[in-house]
Amino acid sequence: MSAPESPRTALLLIDLQNDYCHPDGVFARAGLRVSGLDDLVAHVNALAAAARSAGRPVIWVRMEWDADADVGLLGERSPFLRTQGLRHGTWGADLLAGLDRRPGDHEIVKRRFDAFHGTGLDDLLRDLGARTLVVGGVRTDFCVESTVRAAFFRDLRAIVAREAVAGYVEDMHTASLRLMNTVFAEVVGVGDAAAALAGAAPVPDAASGGR
Repeated sequence: MSAPESPRTALLLIDLQNDYCHPDGVFARAGLRVSGLDDLVAHVNALAAAARSAGRPVIWVRMEWDADADVGLLGERSPFLRTQGLRHGTWGADLLAGLDRRPGDHEIVKRRFDAFHGTGLDDLLRDLGARTLVVGGVRTDFCVESTVRAAFFRDLRAIVAREAVAGYVEDMHTASLRLMNTVFAEVVGVGDAAAALAGAAPVPDAASGGR
């Protein structure tokens, strides 16, 4: 009888979409811009390459709504999303053109910040045998942190790649990294995150505030 397969590590990439990130996206038009976008894409692609090299699953998460009513309370808090942005079938809901997405990668579509809420992510991770998630994407202090917390509540280990996440407000981005690095995740440099995909133990990043 063969030994059971050890838990796997998966790469989870959150909301790297035109409306969230592109200079012509709906968030940028509302004054919320991702700085250093080219570097962010390069770091994300480096993680994707590391994951594939090690035979790890790559999961792309997108926020998408079919109708205005699907936006819910967020439409009240962010009025620019009431009638536009992240709508099914639009350019804004698509992933950024420069991302290294491949056939065989997985996709999760969500309606709320948390990538587990109302989606098949739990089932997908169970099918993949994944118990550790290396996480990148946007927005650090909203969708990334919400998903990392949800992973923690499911006893899934999360490793956040510091240079592969981004927010719109620097102090909120930094504070979110520090908070996640308390108990919810291990925040590490992108090199250590790539090493974790290859099976090495990550080293927490002191630049994010430690534990």
